[in-house]
Amino acid sequence: MEHAVDGSLILRFGLKCFGVFALIFIAAVFTPKMAEYIDKWKSRHRPETFKKKKTGEKYTVRSIYELPPEPEEKPEIVKKKAVVRKKDKK
Repeated sequence: MEHAVDGSLILRFGLKCFGVFALIFIAAVFTPKMAEYIDKWKSRHRPETFKKKKTGEKYTVRSIYELPPEPEEKPEIVKKKAVVRKKDKK
């Protein structure tokens, strides 16, 4: 028994796969831009009573392809001595 695969079937499958990957790419690229736009819109249209107090941190929207920012100060690791409890022999 021979199974013949038609070229149009391979072409349709390839185009569907390409379409799915294109949608994922578009979502990955435009999601941070949409989030930034929504944040700006919300800050303009939010009543004064709901606005948060400004802190020293600046919130930015990053793409999934950008590396996260490096922390400014690394906390020192405190080493604690392990406490060993002795079992009482009965």
